[in-house]
Amino acid sequence: MSSTTTTAAASQAPLPLHIRIFSSFIQFYHQSLGRKTVQSGKDATVEASVDFSKIRYSQVWEDTRLLRQGLRLKPQSRVLSIASAGDNAFALLLDDAREVVAIDFSPAQLALCGLKIAAYKTLTYEEFTQLLGFEFAGEDIGADGRVALYQDKVRAAIANDDHRTYWDENLDLIRNKIIHIGRLEKFFNIYRKYVIPLGHYKSTVRTLLSAKDQPKQIKFFDSVWNKWIWRAGTRAFFGQMSLGHLGRDPKFFEHVRLDVGAFLLEKVSNGIRNIPIWDNYYAEYVFTGQQSGNNGLPDYLVRENYEIIRSRIDRVKLVHADVLKYLNSEESGHFDGYNLSDIFEWMSEDLFKTFLTAIHNKGTPDARICYWNLFVPRERPEDFKHLIRSEVDLADAATAKDRTYFYRRFVIETILKK
Repeated sequence: MSSTTTTAAASQAPLPLHIRIFSSFIQFYHQSLGRKTVQSGKDATVEASVDFSKIRYSQVWEDTRLLRQGLRLKPQSRVLSIASAGDNAFALLLDDAREVVAIDFSPAQLALCGLKIAAYKTLTYEEFTQLLGFEFAGEDIGADGRVALYQDKVRAAIANDDHRTYWDENLDLIRNKIIHIGRLEKFFNIYRKYVIPLGHYKSTVRTLLSAKDQPKQIKFFDSVWNKWIWRAGTRAFFGQMSLGHLGRDPKFFEHVRLDVGAFLLEKVSNGIRNIPIWDNYYAEYVFTGQQSGNNGLPDYLVRENYEIIRSRIDRVKLVHADVLKYLNSEESGHFDGYNLSDIFEWMSEDLFKTFLTAIHNKGTPDARICYWNLFVPRERPEDFKHLIRSEVDLADAATAKDRTYFYRRFVIETILKK
């Protein structure tokens, strides 16, 4: 029997009865609770019903490599990018974008981006990583040292008064290391502290992360990592209730029609087994709480990229707005590329089509549209094929290499214009 067949059989092997009963109860509760809490209307955007006053993502959890390859930007391109934590918007500067419009409905996420932009302008590479809470480029300067960096060097360079006020009033977020303060990062911290140890010692995690070739990684997953207790804990923890209430928001699940825990267990298992982990800083953070550089680094954090991004950081324009309203405004202009994160996840099919129309109207010929599907399948509808081309083969190849593991699909599309 091949190793692939062995893993498939192992992942589908029945769990002990008490675990199956517990997991079934949890999944039923996930679905009923998650759907009862949704209040938004058919054509409402999530911005209208979700609290965005706090930072949800202190890092970007979408594979930068796939995004840059999918967008295939030319020098002097103009890009619309969901801001989130800013990491991918900054990375697009490496492709010499003329302007990156980083848009978000969340004032907190934009304040985080504003802080990072000011840090690029005022700090050395070592100081930049220390301010954010990384430990690979220098010694840990401690909570007071991070606050001092902010107050003495970064604060005055923050261009937006509201962003400066946000950090003045939330110094504890800096003290506690910015890379850990997002809602999703805290969710991963709970998983790291309470679920992974059910089946694995820290030494086991270190061995997994130190794999340097694919056959050894596959063998280790099959023989050591893929224990029933890890599968049961992961499926339960990543179910709709816990993910909705601790990691994302229940309202993000309005259009979800699947067993979230089972889906994520399958995606994570496939990723840990088959995607090279020696180049996966996302996995390293989830399993250890840090990105050390031993498993690669995000493009915005690579030392060789720092001065390039720093010299172009003024090309990032932060915009606080609803994406659809912004696209329909005169001020938005036209774009050569779109990084849309997974914003279509919480939209109805009709609203999705409305967005695609606005995206097409403001896109230049051959502009690329890139976005992720998590639980809800959203791709260009057939009745839009004369406006937008689906790059199916490119998307298939990219999805198979997605280092963030949990997404259903990375979508690449091209705008068609006569």
